[in-house]
Amino acid sequence: MAAVVAVLVIRGYLALTGYPQIGGHGLHIAHVLFGGIGMMIALVAGLTFLGPGTRQFAAIVGGAGFGTFIDELGKFVTSDNDYFYRPTASMIYIIFVLLFLVGERLSRQVRLTPDDYLAQALDVLSGDVVRGFPARDRELVQHLLTESDPANPLVPALRRALVKMAVMPDPSPSWIDRVTTRVARYYDWVVSQRWFLSFILVVAGVLTLYGLREISITIQADPEVHTVNSSIETNGGLLVLAYLASAVLLTVGLFYLRRSLLASYRWFRRAVMVSLLVTQPLAFYQDQWSALVGLAFNLVLMSALEFGIGQEQSAGTAAALGIGADADETAVAA
Repeated sequence: MAAVVAVLVIRGYLALTGYPQIGGHGLHIAHVLFGGIGMMIALVAGLTFLGPGTRQFAAIVGGAGFGTFIDELGKFVTSDNDYFYRPTASMIYIIFVLLFLVGERLSRQVRLTPDDYLAQALDVLSGDVVRGFPARDRELVQHLLTESDPANPLVPALRRALVKMAVMPDPSPSWIDRVTTRVARYYDWVVSQRWFLSFILVVAGVLTLYGLREISITIQADPEVHTVNSSIETNGGLLVLAYLASAVLLTVGLFYLRRSLLASYRWFRRAVMVSLLVTQPLAFYQDQWSALVGLAFNLVLMSALEFGIGQEQSAGTAAALGIGADADETAVAA
């Protein structure tokens, strides 16, 4: 998130200020250097200090540094150092998507061992040496020790130490935490409304049809225009196929609406995944940074679908448990 915000802030600032340059008299201090400084600060902080707070600092500063660095990608892949190289937005988007997918893969594949839980408990305690020992951290450490190996001599020692530690009250949330919690609460309420998902799906269908219409107009344009030809031969045709794939998946989802809402949501999610992984890189190439609007819409739609899928799965589990309970009651009565 820090890297994405850094790219958007830099691009927005440069566009508003007319792309100024730092330097003069033959010198140009590119902002990629500031990105390197940010990543270096994050590395030094991670190697020098302990505790969760340091990792959060390193993630924000290092992430912003990486975003500042990757924003100048166009200069590094062109012979004339072209910052405005057209495919840059697509390449940056693909890099961020790959980073996200790798992170998701790692978080799901890693299986924590009892030693990992013990190391995490010690890490929490190392942070509390500086900021105090709030009650919520005590509960967290107790949970981590429960998952640790009881044969390890550190586990009983830490449990005895927890009993003797003076617990401080949890710190009051900052105004940022309060605002974030309030926004999250409103967002969950809006997403949970049935009309919201229906509205989003209708808009998604309309936008898909509009995109197909625009691409069709491009393909049917004057073949003598060189820019149109190059668009059809490279990006336009692929974009048409991507829009068609999303439209087909959306249509299949609509057919499942009367049979199974859960199956319908899953088909809709597949359509959004095609849009995020295939359509959006092509859209960034064609529309540059204006494709951010479509990306934001797809992310909201994906969030709404994930919420709807979770709700339907919970309802299905509850129904299954209810059936099981009825069967047990029948057996007891018999």
